Formats: sequence, structure tokens, C-alpha cells
Amino acid sequence: MHGLVGDRSGEAAPLPSAVKRSVTTVASNAANNVTLFSTLFPSGASGHRTWYSARTMPILDPIAFEGTLSLRDHSAPIRFDAGIDDEGGLMLSLGDIRPAQAGTVFHPQGELLQPQVACSLTGRSADGWRFATDALYVTSWRRPPDDRVELEADAGLATFSRDAPPDHQDVRAWYVRKLGTFHGIERQTNLGRLVFTGHAERPSQAPSAIIALHAGTQEVPGWWDESERFLIHLSRVLSFASGVYVLPVYELSVRHGVKTLRVVRRSPSPAPYMPPFDMLFMNQIFATAVASYEERPDAVERLEPAIRWMTATVFYEESRLINAMSALESILARSDLPDLFMTPDAFRDLRGRVRRFLRAERAPSRMGGKADELNRRPFRDKVEDLLTSHAIVTSDLPVGWLRAVTDARNVIVHTGVAPDLSAPDARLLDHIVWAREVVTRIMLHAIGFSGQYQSWLHRSEYLSFPGCRPMAEIAAESTG
Repeated sequence: MHGLVGDRSGEAAPLPSAVKRSVTTVASNAANNVTLFSTLFPSGASGHRTWYSARTMPILDPIAFEGTLSLRDHSAPIRFDAGIDDEGGLMLSLGDIRPAQAGTVFHPQGELLQPQVACSLTGRSADGWRFATDALYVTSWRRPPDDRVELEADAGLATFSRDAPPDHQDVRAWYVRKLGTFHGIERQTNLGRLVFTGHAERPSQAPSAIIALHAGTQEVPGWWDESERFLIHLSRVLSFASGVYVLPVYELSVRHGVKTLRVVRRSPSPAPYMPPFDMLFMNQIFATAVASYEERPDAVERLEPAIRWMTATVFYEESRLINAMSALESILARSDLPDLFMTPDAFRDLRGRVRRFLRAERAPSRMGGKADELNRRPFRDKVEDLLTSHAIVTSDLPVGWLRAVTDARNVIVHTGVAPDLSAPDARLLDHIVWAREVVTRIMLHAIGFSGQYQSWLHRSEYLSFPGCRPMAEIAAESTG
């Protein structure tokens, strides 16, 4: 009998010894999460329950399917095994196609470097599982002499599904990497009960955390589509909070009596870099993420490009500064700050006079093309206006920080290397920290956060926001 690790819908496969040890470890070291393990799929009249925890993900053991492989108008019967490995990736092993002529159409075609045409694969297992993908790509095709075709393939997206107990409430759960919370968190929302739990093991690519939303007994109209928008919103805020972009490796859902596992092929996730929150203190930012869905959804939507810049995979320190400054420029571009000093109509006459002056002074002819730049507000002016209008604290940054990071960014963009500057501007890491700290504070203001965060400007000390005072200082005052 194949099933999810911990599946109680039937006679579940025995837990591997390593998983048993993980369950014991989590239960003993994080007792506060034990209650949450049983909240993702609570027991119904049928006794169905799926458990989940920080270290025991619902991995699907390989299942034997009989099905059909299709490409355009051609199809062939095929047997195959499919499952989900411990990193949340699809495991797929195709059987032979007989006779060989039936498998000829699946030979990879097309020109070199051109996209390969995707195949479809569907199947059913003897114990009720269904498999489907329309994004299967043949990676190896071989025809031995005994009238058969051997295939190897991979799929970018696939689904496993089976009937769920009829009393099972609808739920959507995302399993993600590089995100974690030491304390399991539960919130009641307008869309139902929300659960966030999981402990990040950072060297691993295995899913480390779960964000699950339960519809409840009285499901909101349009809940299914709204639940996806809600989880997308949460993932954006938590990406900013954790320093790595959060995407589901797979989704576990129950809808209208059908349990579905949707598996997506993802590239490896990088390690978090200078996250403003760690797993010990995720409660406040998670509460803000939930509240901002109703209160500031447009603000989070506007921050999406900046969040991606801040969490993008990079290999050089120079790129980290470029990304932080690009995040800042993205925020400015989506703000209501004007880009120009004067309206185009008001500037037109002045531009003409400037160009006539340049010609009268026998300036190089191409210099006239720079006249439009006179009306464009400098980057530093717009940053200063944004910080002032939002009352963002910058008094703890060094004098001249904005000029320093802007100049360093410009040198990298135009020369490809970090600037060779004298102290106090010599350290590229300082520039990165200053730029990221300012972007972090702007984002915290935009999403309406109030609480403590981890400031890398102060060497990972915890500061209050929006005041940006050390929490240790505030604590000392309250006890003094």
C-alpha cells in the first residue's frame, strides 16, 4: 500500500527508521509543535488524519501505474513508477513501449537549442492513485534489438490525486524550502484556520516548512482561488522576512473530496542572506503578513520586484550591492514620487534654450542629447524624499552613506569591479549592509510592521521598529 508518510487513510506503509527518529526528536525537542502536527488534517468521522511536522514531510513512495503516454495525436500504453523523493522532487521511471514502432514518435525531435515538445502522461494505480502531467520531456530514447523502446523522462509539473474521505474539509498546504519557525503559529483568518510550522535545516533542499490554510465548515464563496492569492501574499512577505524567495516545492490540497499532490520542479534554493527575521521570532512578521492581506495588499504587490532583488541568487559581493540598489530603485519606480522636476511641456522651452546655448558655445553636437537629463530628478534626491516622507530612521547610518553606496554601485555597473576607495568607503560589505538596511526599513514601513527585527547594520542586534532602537536598551529602561 503506497501513501504519504503518516497517511492514516488506510494501511500506511511503515515509517522508515530515519523518519521514526525524526518524529521522536521533534516530539521531544519541540513539544509545542506536537499539537500543530495534528491540525493540518484533523480527524473526521472516518478517523482520517495526515500528520506533518518540521522534519517529516509527506513524501510519496514510488507507486506502480498503468497508463498512457501521449504526444499530439499519438499515444501508447505504458507502465511506470512515480513518487516524490525526500527533497520534494518528482521520481519517475518509465517502462518499455512495445512494439518499438509505437514508441518511435516519442524520439526527441526538433532543432538544436529549440524547446522540446512536451508529452502527456496519465495513469492509475491498483490502490486508487491517479497521476497526470502535461509537461513531460523525454531525456533519453533507446531502441534495443528486441522490438521495444526504452525511455527516460522528467516533468516540470505533475499531480498525484486520490479520493479523500467524504467528511474531509478543503485545505491548501504549501511545502517550502529554507523557511522555518521555531514555534508553530496558528491564526484564525477570514478564509479559515492558518497554520505555519517547520524547522529549517539550511544545508538541505528538502521542504522545511508548511503553510496550510483550512477552509472550515462554512467555506467562503470563491475560497479556492482566494486561498491561492492569500498564500502568494504570505509567501512574498515571508520571502522578505527570511532572506530567500519562498516558493512551494509541492502543494498538498483537498478539494471537493479529492486529495491532490502537485509537484513542481524547482532549481536549488540558495542559503538565506542577511534575513531581517529568524525562526525564533517569526510571530510578529507572520501576524503582519496575515493582516496586510486585508489592509495593504497593493503595497505588498508593489514590493514584489524589490523582494525578488533582495532574495535573488548571487555569486559575487558586487552583485549583492547591485541587487540591493536595484530593489531600492524598484521601490522608487512604484512610489508616487515624481521623476521629473518640471512637466514635459514646461521643460520644452527651457530645453530649447539650453540646446541653442550649447550650439552658440560650439559645444560637441552630441552634448545636446543630454539636455533631457536636466529635467530628471537624481536618484539620491528621490531616495531622500522617500525616506523623509515615510519618516524612516537613518540617523544610525554613517554620514554620507547614500552618496557612498550610490557611487559604489555606479562604479560596479560601469567598470564591472568594486571601487578601490580609501577609508571609510573601502569595505564593499559596508555598502551592502547600508543599502539592505534602508530597503528593509522601507519595506517594514510599507507592510505596516511594528515590532522587533534583526538589524545587520548593528551586527544582527534586534531593533524595534519603527523607532529602530535596540531592544536591549528598551528592555533596560522598562526594568530600571
